[in-house]
Amino acid sequence: MHIITLAAQKGGVGKTTLAVNLAVAAEAAGIKTALFDLDPQESATAWSERRTAELPHVEPISARRLDQAIDAAEANGFGLTIIDTPPAAGAEAAAAAQRADLVVIPCRPSLIDLDAIKRTAQLITSTGRTGVVVLNAAPPTATTLLDDARTLAEATGLRVARAVLRERSAYRAAWPYGLGVIEHEPKGKAALEIAALQKYLLDDVISCTPANVKA
Repeated sequence: MHIITLAAQKGGVGKTTLAVNLAVAAEAAGIKTALFDLDPQESATAWSERRTAELPHVEPISARRLDQAIDAAEANGFGLTIIDTPPAAGAEAAAAAQRADLVVIPCRPSLIDLDAIKRTAQLITSTGRTGVVVLNAAPPTATTLLDDARTLAEATGLRVARAVLRERSAYRAAWPYGLGVIEHEPKGKAALEIAALQKYLLDDVISCTPANVKA
């Protein structure tokens, strides 16, 4: 079983939205997925309560129960666990990063957001884990802005995902129904971008595919 932790020092970067959409995309790709909600706000849990589909499995847990929950997910045949952490580089994020194969840091392409990832980068470096910055909620037509943001993000020593997520209304439209964008609008631009990011993270970075995960 592979583990992806989403971490961000700054709130409002779309971390939980990315977590639930990655979980849905992984399920659609044939990977049985669990999403553990370490954020006290339990936004991912609230989203899941609006769903009719049983998977991905979403469960609110504390950092104290994290190891037990991960062991249970692996024992129950999950191929991927995604961990959504509180918006701070604190104890919960550190514990979740320590267990991860990959730490994903969503970041809006603005200077204030890019400055905030430096502490998260330090956290990842201290755990020895692989970190990937995902540029999120980018203006639909931005090009130079993204090039500059990529350069600044790479200066922290972290990899930056090739796939970029743009600001799309589909995320807001899907949320009240407990859906991912690939379920709500399968052929929409948001769905295509999430699918591209899921493929990059799972296939290229940690090689988590239906052919090589526990069924």
